[in-house]
Amino acid sequence: MARWSGTTKRLVVALLLIGAIYVVYRAGDIVRPFVWAAVLSYVLLPVVGFLERRLPMRRTLAAAVVFLALLAFIFGGGRLLAPVIVDQVRELQRTLPSLLANAQSTLAETADQVGLADLDELLLNNVSGGGDVGQAIARTAVPFVVGLGRFLLEFLVFLIATFFFLRDAPRLFDWIRRLIPSSQRAEIVPLLGEVNALLGRYVRGQLFLVLVMWTTTFIGLTILQVPFSFLLGMTTGVLEVIPIVGPITAGAIACLVALGHPAPWGMSQIVYVAVVAIMYTVLRHAEDYFVIPFVIGRIVRLHPAVVIFSLLSGGALFGLLGVFVAVPFAATLRLVLIYISAKLRDQDPFPKLEEELASVHEPVSEHPAARPVGRRAHS
Repeated sequence: MARWSGTTKRLVVALLLIGAIYVVYRAGDIVRPFVWAAVLSYVLLPVVGFLERRLPMRRTLAAAVVFLALLAFIFGGGRLLAPVIVDQVRELQRTLPSLLANAQSTLAETADQVGLADLDELLLNNVSGGGDVGQAIARTAVPFVVGLGRFLLEFLVFLIATFFFLRDAPRLFDWIRRLIPSSQRAEIVPLLGEVNALLGRYVRGQLFLVLVMWTTTFIGLTILQVPFSFLLGMTTGVLEVIPIVGPITAGAIACLVALGHPAPWGMSQIVYVAVVAIMYTVLRHAEDYFVIPFVIGRIVRLHPAVVIFSLLSGGALFGLLGVFVAVPFAATLRLVLIYISAKLRDQDPFPKLEEELASVHEPVSEHPAARPVGRRAHS
């Protein structure tokens, strides 16, 4: 039997990887529910493993229990949250023209007071565009129905893929392990373990931050009597997974809503907006200096410019999914590059990798503006 040379094997593997990347890139919409299923399964795998180890359960039964609990959470939570979300969306649709008009009027008055009266016409020329907003909403009805059908199909694929990932994850990991050449297995497997520890802490930490920011902003906006506080709080929590850009966007949306809503307690409109902005700033700094260092731990060191580049690149290639996975992918790539750099210099890469992951309990001392991104949870 003719044996392939080492060069031939490497070439074949490289071609297969290039082909797989090309297929994923060209079929992003098809691959998307599978990727979301893989992410969720990765979060739930420790629970399946716990049931399998601590209770007399086979893997399939443990996966089925976790999957059924997931379905109960999704549909049970949907029954509780969906009416609130739908009511606030309807209310937002009904009041959006008046919110826009109030916001534009307030901005025009403020511009007048600071000596920028020439901006009045620019700010007010679209105040009467409420009918245009309604017509735009009406025109989106058919695309919405088509998009809803597509979403339901992708959601079904997502659920099916999630169950199979939960059930067959050990086989998949073992298959990947067998693909690694035996001569390299002693190093590659520990490297994958380091990457697994990093991603696990990052994902669990992000989920915790989403819940914290959703809850605190909902409570704060409710106290300040900002309308749509539940919807804004949920948006803030979801945007929390997008570093740098997400929190700024969430705060800007809340300030715009406050700008178009009558200020309570006799405050001026600008002061009301400033109070909302201060609340978001305080919550953000509290998260930076207390929640992340003491609950989640140190973060993977990525320069803010690298984070922004990763977000833009991920969004351009894979849309929303690319934005969500951009930072963990960049953090993983950083560990891989550390390993490759050490190997190219004929050095042992694992002391440096362990140093990267061993400082989880160190407090964050950097300034928030220069603070690296890629949060990690306590082990």
